[in-house]
Amino acid sequence: MGVVFHNIPVSIALMTMFLKSGLSNTKAFLYLGIFAIMGPLGTFTGHHFGESISGNLEHFFEIVLAVVVGMFMHISTTILFESSENHRFNLYKFIAIISGVLVAMVNF
Repeated sequence: MGVVFHNIPVSIALMTMFLKSGLSNTKAFLYLGIFAIMGPLGTFTGHHFGESISGNLEHFFEIVLAVVVGMFMHISTTILFESSENHRFNLYKFIAIISGVLVAMVNF
């Protein structure tokens, strides 16, 4: 459900970008359809190949998960810290981030 709810505003933004870039309605809807099918296609492919791969891949998945979490952390901190004017350090944002980390650690 998280992917579905996340993709609704992303799809609206993507379609807006397609139309503003001068693509015809037909091409824009075709590209949006391709975007829409990627999630289910990835799920199907992962399930299909996940079932057929033998061996212990837990260590591999831990590495992939670490890379993905690192990418999310990089993206989120870039958005948080570089969204201010002239990329200045914002003490209030920093305090909010530290507070969020502390709350997450207490609830862990």
